[in-house]
Parts: sequence; structure tokens; C-alpha cells
Amino acid sequence: MKHNYPAFFETAFDEGYTIEQDGYLYRLFRQDMGKLQVKTGKIVANDPFVMFETEPYEEVFPKGSFSVQLAIAQVQSLSKEEQTDDSLEPDERVALARIAFSDKPVVSWKMAVWAESDVSQLGEGEFFGYGVDAGTGSFMDAEACALLEREMEKDEMFYETLTKKMDQTYKHTRSWGLIDIGEGCNVAMFSTGWGDGSYASYIGYDAEGQIARLVTDFYLLNWMGTAEE
Repeated sequence: MKHNYPAFFETAFDEGYTIEQDGYLYRLFRQDMGKLQVKTGKIVANDPFVMFETEPYEEVFPKGSFSVQLAIAQVQSLSKEEQTDDSLEPDERVALARIAFSDKPVVSWKMAVWAESDVSQLGEGEFFGYGVDAGTGSFMDAEACALLEREMEKDEMFYETLTKKMDQTYKHTRSWGLIDIGEGCNVAMFSTGWGDGSYASYIGYDAEGQIARLVTDFYLLNWMGTAEE
């Protein structure tokens, strides 16, 4: 299934990006998380607390240390009836997360899939995504995923260690953390849009056909109607 991928896969990370949708104003800003260690070139994206998906994407990515960035939206109702003068923090949601492999412009996108995914079977508004049941997504190298699985199996309370580290960046209603888990591995973890669901990732290529981005879209901003897995 072919999609016309939205420009905001890139522009949402630019300073000052705003968009109105369904009676709400979204003001986005970029949060730099730090560098993810990609040791094998095989990247896993999943909910790290439930680990539904542990298989890496089919594509082989560049190896090295790469910036992880979030596009965070401050969400405000355009309805005067829903606007308040109280001191509550604004609602902030992670709209997209990405790994920037280079600074080169993206000229084409394709959906990131797993080895047995058959994109030709997808209909309008359908995609292959990873399942989220704990309101959290992630990027990690395949080696880091195997290590995280072992830690989770060894210590059933290890998730509390991860949660405490994410809580250090908590702001209503999102948090994130780039967490070292040993052996030169780390995991980039972040809140997922409105919460649980299924979320697809997309690979951006530069003019030379080299991978420049890996972006996960948490469907805060609607661009393909009602999306189904």
C-alpha cells in the first residue's frame, strides 16, 4: 500500500511548528534525548515494558552513536468554553520519535517492517506497527533488546528501575529516558502520544539512497484518516 508521507515527519522537529486539527492547536518543540548506541545495525522498536516485539526491523541501519529526538506537542483547545485560567500544566504529548543518522534532507520514505511483513496486503489506512500496552515506546539495538530481556527475566522488578529513570523527566503528560543497561548498550524510552495502541515507524532516505532517519509516528497528527494495523 503506497502512502503520501506527510512533510511533518521532518518539519515537526523544527522550532515553531504549529498545526490546528479537530478544534485543537498543537505547538511542537524538539527534545534531544542523547545518543543511542547502534552496535549491530539491527534496530528494535517496541513497548519495553511488555516486549511484544523483540524482532528487529528487516532493514540494516548504520552502526554507531546517533541522536534520538522527540517532537513534543503542547495541546490547547481552541474552544473558549474549554480554556481555563487555572495553574495546571499544559497537556504535552510525544507526537513523533526519531533517530537521526545524518543531517542530510530526506527525499523518500518507506514503512519499517519485519522480515515476514507483506506490505502488499495492506489496505487503505493500514500499517504494520508495534503494540503498546504500557504507554511507552522505544528504540534499541538488537543486542540491547536481548540484554533487556535477560534483565527483565532475572529481576521482575527491573521495570521499576526503568520507570524511576523516566520519571526524572516527567511533565504532564509525558516522560522519556535514555537509559544505560550495561555492556555498552542503552535504550531510548518515551511516552507514546495519547497512550496505548499500535504505532508504525518509517525510514527516511537521502538523495544518495542512504538511511537518514527512523521515525515512529504516534498519530497525534492525523494524516491518513482512520489508521488500522
